Amino acid sequence: MERTEQRRLPEGAWALGAVCAAFAVAGLTLVPPWLGLGWDEVVYVSQYDPRNPAAFFSAPRSRGVSLLAAPVVLATDSVVALRLWLAAAGAAAMFAAFWPWLRLWPHGSVAPLAAAGYASLWVSLFYAAAAMPNHYTAMAAVGAVGWFLTAVRAPASRAALPALAAMLAVAGLMRPSDAFWLAAPLGLAALAVPAWRRAPLVAAVAAGALAGVAPWLVEAELSYGGVLERLERAAEIQGGTGWTLSAWYVLTSLDGPLLCRPCDEDLVRWPALLWPIALGVLVVFGVLGAHREGRGALGWLPVAVAASMSVTYLFLLSYAAPRFLLPVYALLALPAAAGLRDAWAATRPALRPALGAGLAVAVAGHLLIQGAVLTHWATTHLAARQDYARLAGELREAGLRPPCLLTGDDAIPVAYYAGCASAAPSGNNATHSLEELLALGRTVPFGLLVKDGGPPGWAADWSARPVGPADDPYAWVLYVPEWSPAAGSG
Repeated sequence: MERTEQRRLPEGAWALGAVCAAFAVAGLTLVPPWLGLGWDEVVYVSQYDPRNPAAFFSAPRSRGVSLLAAPVVLATDSVVALRLWLAAAGAAAMFAAFWPWLRLWPHGSVAPLAAAGYASLWVSLFYAAAAMPNHYTAMAAVGAVGWFLTAVRAPASRAALPALAAMLAVAGLMRPSDAFWLAAPLGLAALAVPAWRRAPLVAAVAAGALAGVAPWLVEAELSYGGVLERLERAAEIQGGTGWTLSAWYVLTSLDGPLLCRPCDEDLVRWPALLWPIALGVLVVFGVLGAHREGRGALGWLPVAVAASMSVTYLFLLSYAAPRFLLPVYALLALPAAAGLRDAWAATRPALRPALGAGLAVAVAGHLLIQGAVLTHWATTHLAARQDYARLAGELREAGLRPPCLLTGDDAIPVAYYAGCASAAPSGNNATHSLEELLALGRTVPFGLLVKDGGPPGWAADWSARPVGPADDPYAWVLYVPEWSPAAGSG
């Protein structure tokens, strides 16, 4: 009988599975699965695409997303197939992340409720089927903290330490910088709390984090001359990392855009502020409730790790993107869900119908606001990525057909859509010196794409071909040198 009891699914497992499935379905419904690849997605997906040249892979990036997308990308160029695969992977990651929390809280409602709270955010849904690392880093953070606390509560558990190491490895594969800010507070907690001070626990944290970032470290030695050199280049690409009070930028990006760089003129609409206020209040309730129940670590450790993982984005970067803080939102959803459960449990039965009605109205309003923001950005980026495809067609008509080379504005995504290689002589994605770029351009059809402006001096005498939309053909202009094979096409 005991063995049967041990094998039973924990309370809330089916509810958690339903939330994860709904997350995948909602993401694919509200964000069309035929949405073309965005700039960053092109970089990740192109690394293992046998049909197109790989885009420049800059110093801050890690290979986790490329590996995740590879099975589909190697087999087909269908963006719908890729979205379906990633939606399933995102849902599976969510289920794995919240699984250990089903047994940590005394009631099985906390983990499904926390997962639902995270899944209700527009930014979570936008990236549910995206070839981007942030959702997976968020889920790795939730899972790592959960398995860490499981190892603390049940030292004899054979699954806890390997699962903890695996979660940290996933975080490192996806975003090494986030993995550092995830592993650091866990390692410090294991050393600082006397009851947790066990060598296997510390070793699992260290080994998992190191395993995840190992490919990035090896690549740093092979391609950048060392880890410090790669870190320095990564800092340059990110505009320099140093003390920058960017919390305001994070606040203004709560309702978009997907990347706010610079953020000086961005303003946030007040409805987007309601959910973080509610989240903060519920987190306080959850932390206090966990302390009262003698389970204080269930409240304060997710908050501590969330605070650690927010440091880079609140204080070290001069720009913001809503997706950067997905790990923070996912971690805070746990004590917030506990706080909501405690508030319901503490309410007198006679008052629960009124509280339930109020919660229903609040949830409906929250979903409407999040849905409106999501629909706006999904529509905006669907049009933008359709424009990439249109531009690619214009380039092919202008003579840039594979094998070909493109430089200039938005060269990375447009070149990928056109089947060309992309290169740049300057900027964050610099790949060649100007002399090297021009020499390479003499070997294949070559062009410079310019948006809303004239060409640089070194291309001033190249022939101009407008490739913008019909109502503004000069919004985009392709400049082709007379010595390019493309110059004779048209």
